[in-house]
Amino acid sequence: MFSNLANISIGPLVMALILAALPILIWMNLLFKKDKATKITLLKVFLFGAFSVVPLMVIQYSWLFFNDVDLYTTVEHSVNNIHLGFLMTFIAVGVFEEVTKFNMVRHLKWANVKINTINEAIRYLFVIALGFAFTENIFYFYSIAMSSQFNNLIAAFMFRSTFTAAAHMVFSGIVGYYYAIGKFGNPVLELDRWTGHRHKVLEWIQKTVGLKSKSLFHLEKTMQGLFLAMALHAAFNFALQLNKISYAAAIVVAGFALVLYLSKKRMTYLVFTEEEKARPSTIGKEEEDVVIELMGMWLNEEKYQEVIEICDRLAKRDPDNNVVKLFKAKAIDLKKIARVKKAINLLFSDEDYDVEKEELSLFERLKKSQDKQEEITKK
Repeated sequence: MFSNLANISIGPLVMALILAALPILIWMNLLFKKDKATKITLLKVFLFGAFSVVPLMVIQYSWLFFNDVDLYTTVEHSVNNIHLGFLMTFIAVGVFEEVTKFNMVRHLKWANVKINTINEAIRYLFVIALGFAFTENIFYFYSIAMSSQFNNLIAAFMFRSTFTAAAHMVFSGIVGYYYAIGKFGNPVLELDRWTGHRHKVLEWIQKTVGLKSKSLFHLEKTMQGLFLAMALHAAFNFALQLNKISYAAAIVVAGFALVLYLSKKRMTYLVFTEEEKARPSTIGKEEEDVVIELMGMWLNEEKYQEVIEICDRLAKRDPDNNVVKLFKAKAIDLKKIARVKKAINLLFSDEDYDVEKEELSLFERLKKSQDKQEEITKK
């Protein structure tokens, strides 16, 4: 990708810069036109992404002087099966690129950019991915322009401006989601504890090594996102190398659907903060534990509306309780999924669906029951 920097020609370089910048401006306008983040913040994040290519440049140029560590040469001489060799190479490339992009989000604090929500982590990694694609495209377009193959330049511009840029954003968006889940780990771990979801591997490592569960959970979720992104990235590169454009497109579409689903979850929009609670809770610890344990049971029993209403009541007494916020968000998400499942089942059955009955809340049912009891008593 970065093979020739000597004897730079100004004309082709300017052309490459313009061609690389145009799609970035379009993407940024489409994705962040209504974004609350300031343009200065987005520019800072973009520059982090643009410079994330530097470590890869250093690695690839070191191969010119140290052939023993050249990845491509090593794979070519050690692997007999050409397809396996390609796959190993593109797995390595996918790993390098995803790690360098992710590494930048960890250092955004240097530019006074703070991540307070899961949604922010996804958006900022989108911008980092666009920055990476911008610098990467400069080298690609410059290389083609120097060869005077202008027909290839147009085709490369169309493909890399849309398809490749989208792929970079999809892979980075996945990493952003899982990184943020780990970053705000304490409330998520609490939610899992109350709903009976155990992390046995984490518990074993914690007992063995003695690290904090939050740190281990952060590492677990970050690695989960990275491995998923790396796998998709490697498969995408491999499909392109074999000229299987439809397969590569399917990978991007599937990844986009996953990122869209993750970004639409209610918990993705919650604001998390490491600061102390601004408003003290009026709920006693024992009382809170009992209610949250009850909500955990109800969530597992699919009593989502009841959980939502209890959360609304708790929020009035403890507005900054992130565990309560997560319970409500999860209940709303699961309720939507349950509705979709029910709607699909009803399409293939003769069952009548009473919306009014379905929407009846726990407290409304209790009130109706009390009213009915009073009527019987009066009689």
